[in-house]
Amino acid sequence: MAPTLFFLLLVCAVTGSYGTTTLEIGTRYVTRSVVTVLAEEGKVFTASTCGHFVGNSVNITILLNNNPEWNPVKGVVYFYVVDDESKTEQEAMCHNHPAGKAAVPFCTIQHWNSSKDLFVFTTAGRVSAVSFTMNVQFRPKPVMEKPVMQKRNPNVIFPRRKAPVVPYYLSEIAETSTTHQLLYQEQVLLNVSFCANPETTNDYIIRSVVFGTDDISSFTQHICDQSDCTIEGTHVIGYNGNQLPSNSVDITTQHAQYQRLYVLLTCWGGNYNPAKKAYECNYQYTGSIRPK
Repeated sequence: MAPTLFFLLLVCAVTGSYGTTTLEIGTRYVTRSVVTVLAEEGKVFTASTCGHFVGNSVNITILLNNNPEWNPVKGVVYFYVVDDESKTEQEAMCHNHPAGKAAVPFCTIQHWNSSKDLFVFTTAGRVSAVSFTMNVQFRPKPVMEKPVMQKRNPNVIFPRRKAPVVPYYLSEIAETSTTHQLLYQEQVLLNVSFCANPETTNDYIIRSVVFGTDDISSFTQHICDQSDCTIEGTHVIGYNGNQLPSNSVDITTQHAQYQRLYVLLTCWGGNYNPAKKAYECNYQYTGSIRPK
């Protein structure tokens, strides 16, 4: 299946008789399958950002499935990160092979200051059949100081690119990394936007899922194409009005007409919270898009 991209904006307004709060949500990109490379084989991975992450921090991590301790004898993967596929390792924003040290699983960019896509260039060490997966995690954070770039290990040589780069597009997942709460009949409005890439084209299916993290929380969700989103409003384009512990809605697009959606979640049920003297739902949210 072709890779897909999805982005959930960071601020969600919570409304109801119990007041208003703010919820920050991160976004990550992942490989959709295990990648296996030969000795010194190079690849490039792309996260299409649509310019949404300026000012965020980003952590890029590789998991070596058969070598979690990153023992060079078993094979490792070197990588560097840029915001333009024409840039080289000398222009990297971060890398995983600091001078004088062995390769490590991750690198971090404290301030992603680019509106371009993110590119991860990888090359295997001198051992074949190295299998790995990749996780690129964007997190909103205030930038307090300019990040310090570690010196690159000059002994790591990336293959020269003799042909145009063919990127592997990472799949994007919008998610709440922790459990959040809504009181009974309280609502939260999630502001969701997304972008396509050459593989998804402009025709795709959006899947929106909210699920309870306890045994008696349930939810409905109504999806709108305008921020003036109410259950019986004229902007609702899809909904699941069943009070379910895991509630999902699929929205089919044509010609990418939905560039931004608003997901209205309503809490039903929940455990009784004596401190708040109300029933309270515990939930997490995830969203994705896929080709038709």
